[in-house]
Amino acid sequence: MDRLSELEVFTTVVDQGGFTGAAKKLGVSKSAVSKHVASLENRLGAKLLNRTTRRVNPTELGEIYYDRALTVLDVANDANRAIADLKGPPSGLLRIAVTPDFGSELLSRLLVEFLTKFSSISVDLIETADFGSLLAEGFDVAVRVGAQPDSVLRSTKLAALRYDLVASPAYLGRRGSPDRIEALFDHDLLHPSRSNTTPGWQLVSSTGESRSIRSKARISANDPTVLRDAALAGHGIAFLPQFLIRDALKDGSLKMVLPELPQQLQPVHAVQPPGRATSPKVQALLSFLRGAVRDAPG
Repeated sequence: MDRLSELEVFTTVVDQGGFTGAAKKLGVSKSAVSKHVASLENRLGAKLLNRTTRRVNPTELGEIYYDRALTVLDVANDANRAIADLKGPPSGLLRIAVTPDFGSELLSRLLVEFLTKFSSISVDLIETADFGSLLAEGFDVAVRVGAQPDSVLRSTKLAALRYDLVASPAYLGRRGSPDRIEALFDHDLLHPSRSNTTPGWQLVSSTGESRSIRSKARISANDPTVLRDAALAGHGIAFLPQFLIRDALKDGSLKMVLPELPQQLQPVHAVQPPGRATSPKVQALLSFLRGAVRDAPG
């Protein structure tokens, strides 16, 4: 018998108050229980149990060993359950943190499909631009758009979202259309606001160079729908994900700005705490998002 099994036999004898009860509980013979306890005592060189005709009680050393043995068995059982969970089908509560530019509309729509596909998973979703508390608050995974900053968190690229510069016809009629990236600095800009960063955009020029557009914003907000509505109202130029402005571009309420620029793609990353095995429910979400974001219109 392995040592964990010896611990289980010993603790069961103490719990049941005797060899007969332990044998019944474990489904083995009384002589087998007695043999394993004797083997444990011989290996330790210590008497763990006082035996009487009516009851078996732990010695002083036996009480100490019993407490430690329970701890070891609990840890072993937890480890076994963890492995079983990792090997099992996706299920349980999935805690997701997401940046507003991804969660406001696209992820909420995709989650409906995800939960239909995985009926044993439930979701706790929070929108935040600050992933610093991801570890402390026990989130399973976070999804963010844009370049991934240096971090101890594990990052996996899922896909890329197309972004476009847009403004309303009324704004462009009033202020004119910029003909180059540098001309954006002469316009009212509607920037996303993120903690610890200056509001702005990262654009790819016609020559393939990365250009940083950092300037005072007419409006800054961490909710892209606010920026879209501000652009629709004629308050300036916004840089927004295609899925959020697709209908407005179709009906003409928004117009492309600098349409000759290369396609502007922003990476989508899944972020996880370091050193933690990826559970089936997280694996299911990541696999689903890879396909769903890639196939999303726009």
